[in-house]
Amino acid sequence: MNHLLYQKTSLSTLQFLETDSKARYQGYKYFFREGFSWSLINGTRSDNDLKFRLSNRGVYDVGGMSLHSVVEKLVSHKFIVCIGNSALINQYTETFVNFTVNFQINDARQIPVIIPTNEELKKFEILFEKALKIKQAQYQKKEAENKLLEIQIKLDQMVYKLYKI
Repeated sequence: MNHLLYQKTSLSTLQFLETDSKARYQGYKYFFREGFSWSLINGTRSDNDLKFRLSNRGVYDVGGMSLHSVVEKLVSHKFIVCIGNSALINQYTETFVNFTVNFQINDARQIPVIIPTNEELKKFEILFEKALKIKQAQYQKKEAENKLLEIQIKLDQMVYKLYKI
């Protein structure tokens, strides 16, 4: 019984945040959208690089920020996650954007994103899907780490090629 009351209350609260023009949350029109995110605190950059991931629909704050592509067909969230997880972008952000352990939304907005061709986009999304499957399997089996390292090397090569480096 309490579970049903909680569920009803949660749904009405979510409905309010999503529709009420007087909702006090800045940017509430961006709640409940899928996107990409990263953790605010990334540890020391030398041993714990900035890592991007897909974000589910929800409400976000500074502890778990999320952004959304406004041109999803040209630059998908999966593509942004790939770019964000590359060695090039990690080095770029450390050198030119923010060397501290706190990486915020305005820092992420400074990452240069080259619009890929449709063919390049598909290749990145296929690589993303491979890495996702390995990462999911990694929770069950630790042997996946070597396969994930191979994916990381391939990803870095693709990003260097995209950025003509």
